[in-house]
Amino acid sequence: MKKLLILFTVLIFTACTNKEVEMGDPNLELKDGKLYYKEKLFTGTLTQKIPLTDKNIVEIPYKKGLITTE
Repeated sequence: MKKLLILFTVLIFTACTNKEVEMGDPNLELKDGKLYYKEKLFTGTLTQKIPLTDKNIVEIPYKKGLITTE
């Protein structure tokens, strides 16, 4: 349930790093609707492996803790 909440929030918001971090990383934290990685607003790509699908990885771009469409 916690992973689903993080994924939903990730889909709503964006972050600010050129990093690629996998969903479930213990350094990820959602605070006040923004995604943080190691205590800093996240910029980069959040990835989630989806088994048994055509697309094995879902990638969600973030900028300054919020989801972006770029």
